[in-house]
Amino acid sequence: MDDTDRRIAELLREDGRASHRAIADALGLSPRAVGARIDAMLERREVRVAAVADVFEAGNDLVLAVGLSVRGRPTLEVAEELAALDEVCAVNVVSGEFDLEVLILSADHDTLRELVAQRLSSIDGIERLSPALGLELFKFESAWSRF
Repeated sequence: MDDTDRRIAELLREDGRASHRAIADALGLSPRAVGARIDAMLERREVRVAAVADVFEAGNDLVLAVGLSVRGRPTLEVAEELAALDEVCAVNVVSGEFDLEVLILSADHDTLRELVAQRLSSIDGIERLSPALGLELFKFESAWSRF
């Protein structure tokens, strides 16, 4: 991905409905060149087209970070199983005290309690988990990805 591709991706991140013409005008390119670059980025899987729901507007305003210790099973297998859960928005293999760190969004405390006490605790290989409830979220996006 070169600088022009990054600029195109940034414009699309700001407005996913921007036309090739609008992007071309902003960057001094032809609409055909913009379309070709977008197609190439899609083919290389550098960008993807998706509608992204605002999870907080949808009522999922509880954020839980969970540190997990894994034993007796490959960490990546456990990570894949966790990633399949709808409420899980991020799974990260980490160094330090835990093997995995999981970020969970939920609309209510009952769902969080059930998720931690029953579903996470029953996953084979999870030896210990340490949940931390977010008290106030200041940012939940990045320049390249909005959740």
